Amino acid sequence: MSTTTNKHEQEISLVEALSRFDKDAIRHHMANIKKPNLDFLPHDRGLPLLGNLVSFVRKPQQWLFEQYQKHGPIYLLKIFNQNIVIMAGPEANKLLYLNENQTFSNFLAFGPTIKNLLDDNVLALDFAHHKSTRKTLQAAFKRAAIEGHIELMNPIIKQGIDNWPINRTVKTTETIRKLLLDTGAKVFLGLDMGPEANRMNQAFIDLVSGGASFVRIKSLPFLPYAKALKARKTLDKFVYANISKRRAVGEESRDIFSQLCNAKDDDDNYFSDEEICNQIIFVLFAAHDTTSSALSSVFYHLASKPEWQEELRQEMLSLNLAHLEFDDFDKMVKTEWTMQEALRMYPPFTFVPRYALKEFEFSGYKIPAHATIFGNSFTTHYMPEYWTQPNEFDPKRFSPERAEDKKDFYQYTPFGGGAHKCLGLHFAQVQGKMFLFYFLQKYRVTKDPSMKEFKFNIYPLTFPTDGLPLKFEAL
Repeated sequence: MSTTTNKHEQEISLVEALSRFDKDAIRHHMANIKKPNLDFLPHDRGLPLLGNLVSFVRKPQQWLFEQYQKHGPIYLLKIFNQNIVIMAGPEANKLLYLNENQTFSNFLAFGPTIKNLLDDNVLALDFAHHKSTRKTLQAAFKRAAIEGHIELMNPIIKQGIDNWPINRTVKTTETIRKLLLDTGAKVFLGLDMGPEANRMNQAFIDLVSGGASFVRIKSLPFLPYAKALKARKTLDKFVYANISKRRAVGEESRDIFSQLCNAKDDDDNYFSDEEICNQIIFVLFAAHDTTSSALSSVFYHLASKPEWQEELRQEMLSLNLAHLEFDDFDKMVKTEWTMQEALRMYPPFTFVPRYALKEFEFSGYKIPAHATIFGNSFTTHYMPEYWTQPNEFDPKRFSPERAEDKKDFYQYTPFGGGAHKCLGLHFAQVQGKMFLFYFLQKYRVTKDPSMKEFKFNIYPLTFPTDGLPLKFEAL
């Protein structure tokens, strides 16, 4: 690196480097950073070397809430040689999401985890660069765009539901994910079902599996991480080969890939090919897996509460519709409460990673710069001061009469908040409701009486550990 470049990097702050997305300057700033000593924060030391790993992995929800009850809204999670600051509660969410003094970085928090797999996506950008990227992306999630997505999704989801496996116990989560992947191939990538869509779907599955792996060795091709890197190359090759074709078609194409190819910023510039590739693969991941996660929770609880399942079925039938259009989704009120409750109990993203760029204060503690922070929506969603019997699945808590989610603006955050609030939250709600609309009019879901709890893990997203074995029968 030249002397001139070094001088340039030294002249701009880390915040400015993140705003410009100047990776050389960011690396220069971070090269000699030493992680701060955080042992002054409340914590349980755990096991030698492993720290809290065993307790955390075995029952993460229980461990998190026990730590909150014991230590309060801030404490340490110790895993191997890493110290992660866990913060819970509405005040923590407000501090992390608003980020009023540019105290926190998303890029430095997410970067190590998503490197080479979901690089430089909109969630992992900061400040001015994040703002401009998000503004350009928003066109793909406005009403006109979602109306086009609805038109694409209706026949695919209906056909998939018509072919649902019945009269036997199936691993429900895998079945949901397969149908949503087929839907995503069309809505996100513009692919009809067939060999190419199947190839992209498998590459996406491998990418997600590798992202969940703790063992990240590139040189062993049989390991999930190496397969994920290969899958990312497959997805990249498809995207790069089709950008010019999608631009030639123009804005009338309704899939999100085509819309990103034709989106322009305030200076009338297209996204670069690299930006399009990074964003389309990320939004496919974010939209597909979060909806699969939420629907898994919904199905478990509908199987557990047949009386509520019947209420939702009657709501669907009362619409007297063969297919759904944009304005129909607001009529599915109880269905919306159900989706909200599933997201409260099992938020797909349990943690909100942030990296402290400067010292800040929370709950009586001064947290030094360069600490890794995890905001904890899981614990916040179960705090009894905000939620009546929080361990119970009770969609009516979201009814206007109770409105338990309105006690504090930052108590219910399944889609994040602030500048980084999920762009696709409305799309996710539409897709989840559509799935249930077609499903509940056709089938009844039940579970084995011995199935007493929803068994799940939370890394990288919340998913059932047993595949969610449920039985379906035609009405």
